Amino acid sequence: MKKILFTLLFFVLTFQISFSCGNFYYTLDREGNFHEADDILEPFNKNFKLPLNVQKMKLLLAKLKKEKSYMLLSDYSLCLLKLGKTNEAVAMLAELEKHYPGEYKIASNLGTAYELSGQNDSALKYINLGLKLNPLDHEGSEWIHAKILETKIAMSKSPDYLKTHSVLSLTETQKHDSAVRAQLTLQLRERFPFTPAPNPLMAQLLIELGDCCANTSSIEYAKAIYQIAKNYYGANSPELDAKINEMQKLVNKYLNKQPATTGEEHGAVMKMGVLKYTQLIQDNQIQNYKIDWSKIIANPDSLLAMVDLTLTVPEAIQLSEKNPNDSLKFKHDISISASDEKHTEKQNDFSWIKYFSIGAISMTLFLILRKYILRKQQK
Repeated sequence: MKKILFTLLFFVLTFQISFSCGNFYYTLDREGNFHEADDILEPFNKNFKLPLNVQKMKLLLAKLKKEKSYMLLSDYSLCLLKLGKTNEAVAMLAELEKHYPGEYKIASNLGTAYELSGQNDSALKYINLGLKLNPLDHEGSEWIHAKILETKIAMSKSPDYLKTHSVLSLTETQKHDSAVRAQLTLQLRERFPFTPAPNPLMAQLLIELGDCCANTSSIEYAKAIYQIAKNYYGANSPELDAKINEMQKLVNKYLNKQPATTGEEHGAVMKMGVLKYTQLIQDNQIQNYKIDWSKIIANPDSLLAMVDLTLTVPEAIQLSEKNPNDSLKFKHDISISASDEKHTEKQNDFSWIKYFSIGAISMTLFLILRKYILRKQQK
């Protein structure tokens, strides 16, 4: 009986430990160094989730009517940008910037709005202003946005500019810097839905991201990103083909390479494997979904009339903090990918099964122990 009890106890402990360890998926960089696949890219979204933006706008409008805060209108303008109402967003953000010239979020949003309206000189002015006001905005990546705008301005003067120049002109040190890779990934993720293919500038940026990935995280992802540049955004050069071929050779070279860690330490150890570039492009568009603009306020004058432009920054913050239960808790980038949602759902389902199983086994063990003790007492 004791043997059975110890076996059951060992099973419960092993079961719990195996779940807490999780799975260790790995990949390799150009030099064959190991990296956990957690530190890799999620898919790029081709478009924004329209229903999510519409819902956020309704919530923002409800708060705006109560708080009359310029911050809420700035967020509302960003939603309008994502729904294609660029001119309306420019008009509102330009007015807000006059009253709140020291607010980096307004400057940054206005710069983006100007860029989407084709006014790249004005866009660069306000992106640089936002960068000056808060260099750490967007995880310190806005220097990339400024470089992109400088390239756009140069391309307007010389259409063949990208044939002899790169967008970022990264140094070898930067190409081996994981922070630069993360910043470039963030900027590309936000730019992707705004930039349909083909687009030579996006292709060039993806090639530079591929270089960073190859050096700092994953040759598999580098290859897929190069292929997005080629097959989706239309890049076509012998140099790019050579990069893709090089990544494939490295994948073949490291095909059977295993990490020094063991499964007991990290759970199941498994190589990431083959990755198709199409897996990194995600379409969030819901078929037949149409925005009912009759139920959405998009007129700049009407929306600006709802804002109390005499509010100071501290007063606006205080208003927002008065009703914490009404606060909007949205991510900065509201184009949440379907894969993120599915991943969360799987995690939730998995957690439910995990804890239910542990509970059931623990209860079974308790009943067996209780029965064993009662029998001993009877004897």
